[in-house]
Amino acid sequence: MNRKTFISEYTRLLTLAMKLSDKSLQHGIAALEGEIEDIGDELFKQGLRFAVDGTEPRLIDEIMTNRISHEKDKEQRVLKTVQKRAVLGIQAGETFRVFYNVLKSIPGLTAKEEDKIDDTVLFADD
Repeated sequence: MNRKTFISEYTRLLTLAMKLSDKSLQHGIAALEGEIEDIGDELFKQGLRFAVDGTEPRLIDEIMTNRISHEKDKEQRVLKTVQKRAVLGIQAGETFRVFYNVLKSIPGLTAKEEDKIDDTVLFADD
């Protein structure tokens, strides 16, 4: 996966995670049940199902970490690590600021990439 594709996929994932986090904070984690089937990323989908079902965070972390460890592509591992951290953050009910900044800290973005992602995720017209 090249860097441009990675940034595109990462931005898409971050946007989705922020949307799901906001919904969960406003309406409770059970409100995500209707959103799960529309998610194309199987690991993210599985993790969210576990979270909605009330599975302990340490078990979600263990299962997702084990699945990530089998991924050969470095960028795919990073994306899946972001998915795992997003699931755990949503389940924990982290505040917007903490959640967003933790997810942004994972892939080692350049300042220019961060600015572009901020513009896309934070300042996009809904």
